[in-house]
Amino acid sequence: MKKRVLLFSAAAVLCILAGLTAYHCSFPLDADRNGLEPAALQWFNRGRSVPYEADRLQLYQSVTVGSRTYVPLELDGRLGYLCLSRGFTGRYKFDHSGRGTGSFRNGVVESDGVRALLFLGRNGDGRIARAVFSPEGGGPYELDIPASPVFLVSAPVDDTVSTGPISIEEITFYDSQGRDITESFDLSGGTIQ
Repeated sequence: MKKRVLLFSAAAVLCILAGLTAYHCSFPLDADRNGLEPAALQWFNRGRSVPYEADRLQLYQSVTVGSRTYVPLELDGRLGYLCLSRGFTGRYKFDHSGRGTGSFRNGVVESDGVRALLFLGRNGDGRIARAVFSPEGGGPYELDIPASPVFLVSAPVDDTVSTGPISIEEITFYDSQGRDITESFDLSGGTIQ
């Protein structure tokens, strides 16, 4: 009888250790996100017969919403982002990504009860000083836009604003003198989820 109890206990401990190891391995990036760039390149090269070279990927300053971190990027000249999920051990894994043509991406996202408007774009010449979003159900929400080749900015939003993209008709750009300069930009792009 004691042998069975010992065998059962040993098997239970091994199962728990195997589960913890599998969980740990499913979050390959440490809390400091060391090794993010090569891991991101590997993420984007999945299934590609001709892989992207490391010099084709540029990562920028990230934004965290709840347990998700959004990392803006350029890959092969296209604007995009990576979404990383943080596990209970503080490590990260790739959740999803998005990229494509166009100069802007936006979306209202929610993670762990935190809801935020994210706006990703290009502003290398610094012409855009501020963007104002007026989504149905809330706002307006003003975001200061840095002069940067690629930026990602965020603002907390009310629970009345639904998650998902905000229509380009509900976005206005202003320069540093407060003039509406929306018409001088192609607002095509994509979403952030």
